[in-house]
Amino acid sequence: MVLLTLGAVAVAQVPSAAPTVPPGVTVPAGVPLRFALEQRVPIKRVGAPLWGRLVESVYVFDRMAVPAGSLVEGHIAEIGGVPARRRFNAILSGNFTPSRDVRAQFDALVLPDGSRLPLRTSFSRGTAHTMRVSNRLKFRKERQPASQCLGDGAPVEDQAAVRAFTVPSQMSQLKSTLIGMLPYHRQSWAAGTLFDSVLQEPLSGLRAGPLEARTRNSGAAQPEFQEVRARLVRTISSATARRGNPVEAVVNRPLFSAGQDLLVPEGSRLLGEVVEVRPARRFHRNGKVSFVFRQIQLPSGRVQGIQGYLEGAETDFEAHLALDSEGAATASSPKTRFIFPVISAAVSALSFHQDYNAKGVPDQDFGGRAESGAIGLGLVGTVVAQTSRILASSIAITGAAFSVYSTFIARGEDLVLTANTPLVVSLGARGGEAKPGQSGRQDLH
Repeated sequence: MVLLTLGAVAVAQVPSAAPTVPPGVTVPAGVPLRFALEQRVPIKRVGAPLWGRLVESVYVFDRMAVPAGSLVEGHIAEIGGVPARRRFNAILSGNFTPSRDVRAQFDALVLPDGSRLPLRTSFSRGTAHTMRVSNRLKFRKERQPASQCLGDGAPVEDQAAVRAFTVPSQMSQLKSTLIGMLPYHRQSWAAGTLFDSVLQEPLSGLRAGPLEARTRNSGAAQPEFQEVRARLVRTISSATARRGNPVEAVVNRPLFSAGQDLLVPEGSRLLGEVVEVRPARRFHRNGKVSFVFRQIQLPSGRVQGIQGYLEGAETDFEAHLALDSEGAATASSPKTRFIFPVISAAVSALSFHQDYNAKGVPDQDFGGRAESGAIGLGLVGTVVAQTSRILASSIAITGAAFSVYSTFIARGEDLVLTANTPLVVSLGARGGEAKPGQSGRQDLH
């Protein structure tokens, strides 16, 4: 079996016992920080304060610079408008207050020892629910729930971080849908909303932590499945990507062997290419992208050949990302999407039925008209439909037709992995075979 050998990195770079980070650590500009809100924040005005916690530790080379759980302070930086297409779709559903484009900026970082550091990040949007997707079930029978660990694998007790990676329950999704049907409702960021904010200026004044502790994914027990955590450098979309396009990711957590030898330092770059792409098409066929990492470039500039495959990623729950057994990323569609078209078609058919009372007088059928109106215009439709049975039927038919079109005929969703998307990449040769022209054992000498 061909295995990836990165042990030479530890020899060529730095012995594990030697100090590799000076006492004054600086996190360079351009590094993304992940924050989760501690409490609900109503969207009312620019400048409103907010507080959160650092979800993932920040590393410099082989040491922790900022621990997860550090307090962060920020504010609402921008409240934008609503795109015309989103507003039109919202009005069709009876929603006259669609979500606006709101962004936050973070200004200060408070470390666990109480020290306070100034911070300046880019404007960032909030993600209500972040989902961890992995295809590791083919290797392991058990899968840890997201509430037990963070992206860096460390156990956590911070409730803001736990909420950020908790998949919403069906009751919670139903509640959100019902609230969305109201014609007017206030916008807010829920507790646990996640922000990926990029440092605009270097973060200095930090003290170097100890060497990063060994994780359950490091070591030589299964070197062919050794994994590194990285972040995507540039956005990848199935709508614009082409086969052969370059793909790059930056390692954001150092990887050590079982003996605590440094294998892959933070800041190393994974270089690869797109090997398969399929854009979204009509009849709700979603997009797909597959890429492979061929090289790893260490901070010293040395380059080594690898085989790196996507094993996991973190994305917005609404993106419905899925990974197949080969690491290809697709935009999946939930099976529950078929429920509403069936209900809307049944309601629109029943809207033509007219009941009569004992005297032969047509019944007003307030409930039936309300159902017909709700199918097309939500809560507003339940009121408008009371004026006429013909109008109620028209609203129901329009809503059913739009639902059927968007579910079965319209173009599917493209797969989009935005810049700074967290990735889990397995390093090694898949299937135990090296690619032609590559030796099974490589070093940097």
